[in-house]
Amino acid sequence: MDMKPGFMEWDAIDRDAFGRLARMSAWLGPARARPRPYRFLVPVDGSAASLRALHVALQMSGQHPDGELHVLNVQVHAGNDRLDDILERQGLRETAAARGALDKLGEGYRLHLTAGAPAEAIRAYARDAGIAEIVMGSHGAGPLERLVVGSVAMDVAEKSALPVTLVKADCRVGEFPAHWVDWLVPFDGSDNALRALDYLVGHLAHFAEKPRLQLLNVRPDGAERGGPDPLRVDGEAACDVAITLLDAEQVPFSLRVAVGDAATRILEAVAQYGCGHVVMGSRGLGPLGGFALGSVSQAVARRAAVPVTLVK
Repeated sequence: MDMKPGFMEWDAIDRDAFGRLARMSAWLGPARARPRPYRFLVPVDGSAASLRALHVALQMSGQHPDGELHVLNVQVHAGNDRLDDILERQGLRETAAARGALDKLGEGYRLHLTAGAPAEAIRAYARDAGIAEIVMGSHGAGPLERLVVGSVAMDVAEKSALPVTLVKADCRVGEFPAHWVDWLVPFDGSDNALRALDYLVGHLAHFAEKPRLQLLNVRPDGAERGGPDPLRVDGEAACDVAITLLDAEQVPFSLRVAVGDAATRILEAVAQYGCGHVVMGSRGLGPLGGFALGSVSQAVARRAAVPVTLVK
């Protein structure tokens, strides 16, 4: 390890077996008396989507008393030799807008530049740095291109045990006060849906003003034949454990019941109820089965205009 500064002063610089720059890390902005244990990771590649993801992560971490922000840039190539500074030059170029926004806000954060395969590097940093959540842009540039619809984000979401939030370039949720944003949780009674709800309840516990939660149960086609009242009863029965939890935690919520294709009804609910964030379990039952890797989550992540958090 060496700490010779190039374009800026680094806390640590690691080189690979060939002497090439492999990792560079520095704490930027106001110093803190102690590290904060609940760490949000934002991979940044210079794209508009990754900058939007940064604003969403700022909003999420800002509500957490122990929230700490980590900004990661991944370069595919480590350079040609010991004198090649492409990792630093390109990494600083691609994080310039993010660093400028954080500096303007007076936010302290850890900046980390690394070389490697993007998905593997993101997971490795999350593991080594004790990251609690990952917030990623849904479309990127360069090595992180096509994060959601391409292989990188799906790889991260599939293989990481952490909550992964996907954000599109045109998302404006991070610009609004956090309590203005309603959260949508599709719920089917499965253990994974309950884990997603537990995650959100824990997140909302830190809000000074509680936003409203929309609890959505999607019934299969044909379930409406008993009429609206039996449909509501069936929805309440499927969500009984969720309702009990939300009542106990005093989280304001509305129960919504819909019939039909799960992805379509989730997307319709986002628009109909003005939701600014979707939280989904990574596996479900019935019409909501296979969230993280199946057609439902891919359709929601691809088509939703708001951030989507996948929870295992």
